[in-house]
Amino acid sequence: MAVLCPRCGRQYDITLFQFGRTIRCECGTLIDESHVSLFRDLDRILGNLDDARKVDELKRMADEVCRMILDERLPDVDVEIAQNRVREKCRELFPDKLELFEMIYESRFKRLWEQFRNKG
Repeated sequence: MAVLCPRCGRQYDITLFQFGRTIRCECGTLIDESHVSLFRDLDRILGNLDDARKVDELKRMADEVCRMILDERLPDVDVEIAQNRVREKCRELFPDKLELFEMIYESRFKRLWEQFRNKG
């Protein structure tokens, strides 16, 4: 990970700040361990934002499948294709969380299907 000078943007390797060392950038700005902490926090926050975006994308897709299930005019095969797309997107975005998808979304899809598509 690189630590950027807040004034000029020059990058410094994080290992330069071990043991509380302070670096003077070529522009004259002092960079210390507090900058390292700031960049670690920023990296963690951006990682969480990326996960939130992925979850939102998956939610939107699943909500669309739910709407499709409720619309009896749509052929069953179209709904099944959309369900498979959501499953594949989950596998792509969260490969280690597929069982969670099955617990949450598959059960919802199944319940809606039984309630609105299998009316006898």
